[in-house]
Amino acid sequence: MGIRDDDRIRRAAQLGLAMLVGLVGAWLGALLLGRAEVPMGPFRVEVAAGFGSGETEIGLPPFGHLIADTHTSPLRISATLEDVGVERLTEVVGRIGVEGLSEQVQADALAEVRRLGVRLVEVSVIGALVLALLVFRTRWKLILAAAVAALVAVGGAEVLAWRTYRPAAFAEPTYTGSLGTAAKLIGPVREATDRIEDFRAGLQTLIVGATRAYTSIQAQPLVGDDVVRVLHISDIHATPLGMDFAQDIAESFDVDIVIDTGDTTSFGTSIENLIATRIPGFERPYVFVRGSHDPASLQSDIAALPNATVLDGTAEDVDGLTLYGLGHPAYTPARGEEVDAEAYEAQARAAGLEIAEDLETLDELPDIVAVHDDRMAETVAGTVPLVISGHFHETGVRVLNGTLFLRIGTTGGSGAGVFRGLDIPFSAEVLYLSRGPEAELVAYDVIEQFPDTGSLTVTRHLVSQDFGELVLTPSPSVSLAPPLTVTITPTPSDTPTPGD
Repeated sequence: MGIRDDDRIRRAAQLGLAMLVGLVGAWLGALLLGRAEVPMGPFRVEVAAGFGSGETEIGLPPFGHLIADTHTSPLRISATLEDVGVERLTEVVGRIGVEGLSEQVQADALAEVRRLGVRLVEVSVIGALVLALLVFRTRWKLILAAAVAALVAVGGAEVLAWRTYRPAAFAEPTYTGSLGTAAKLIGPVREATDRIEDFRAGLQTLIVGATRAYTSIQAQPLVGDDVVRVLHISDIHATPLGMDFAQDIAESFDVDIVIDTGDTTSFGTSIENLIATRIPGFERPYVFVRGSHDPASLQSDIAALPNATVLDGTAEDVDGLTLYGLGHPAYTPARGEEVDAEAYEAQARAAGLEIAEDLETLDELPDIVAVHDDRMAETVAGTVPLVISGHFHETGVRVLNGTLFLRIGTTGGSGAGVFRGLDIPFSAEVLYLSRGPEAELVAYDVIEQFPDTGSLTVTRHLVSQDFGELVLTPSPSVSLAPPLTVTITPTPSDTPTPGD
């Protein structure tokens, strides 16, 4: 082999290396800089593109993602909803209607896709140049070859994606996260948008106005000022509207403490844990007890918040009250899998022994025992004055051995079911406990907001009038005994479902 042949091979190898460096640099540039947050009508959307399978991904936090095989090109396109401008959305829908909003978003999306294409080429070439400069330093021909390789590769991939794009692929997408069990959400989302956002916009005004009228007439004469006000919420199921409802109640009723008895999330996806970022907004102590749909990671995230306390087999003194809580022993994220109702109930009741043993170690019995499923605390009926819980999505009350069991409905309403026409009311309750060495529940209010009508109801319950004098009658050897033998007539709501 002659010298010229060796030179050709060397040049070819250098050119091949330059092209490889250009492609790697283009990939890095797209990975690091190939995304932007842009407006689409009243929405803020993060759009991104980079090398990958020929798919388009749409993210709808906290519900999950849908992915469609839309084009034949080594580019992956994604769009994730980041924020909704409520006032702007309401104004646009009122002015041009939902169809007009859809057309506006489509026009903005098309314009942003074009800009994203230009941006992807730019950042890819920049990435190729930077990496080539690091590798080849002043060998300008090789640096130029790397940039050209990036330009040709990305530009060609974009042209191919444009020519082969199939919008019809969204008729059969793949759902991940929450959408895996809520696929119907995508269909009617446009017709539901105006109803949901109008409800959010009017929520605070309705609550503030109603509670001002209510408290001015009824609350002060009945419970007085020397009480601890506790907001009890449960089963938010990652619904931002539910958090809005709870925060407005906390502010309007001027509560001292918030107790959340779990199922703050639903599907066990990490993006749902973002709901915990709303907790500091309560600006008051927030006590959390894990529910059956809440992962350990959510509990850890909440424990790290400055105003939050997690109870999991522990007791804490908060604003003069001794609170005990235990997280649910089962973890059953709502992923469409059937739950063995009998095994689930047995697991809940078995936790009663642990609660009883925990209470024996305390210097004084708690004023409130907080659990997700009240069957967990039946063993200590007659030992503690008050047990609060959620889980069943129905508000209810019962007395066992002198212990008052308060069960609240769902503070998250129907959650994602609002897109499917499930208008379950947002529910919460405010507890009024006397201050002093022996705190006593004086009264409690049940607050419900109905999304279908927008009406808000507040119902006051005086403990002395509703239940008379409650006398604790503990069972002998309660801490070591099996769960109390209590006859409970099963109802359909006593059977947990993946959405509970």
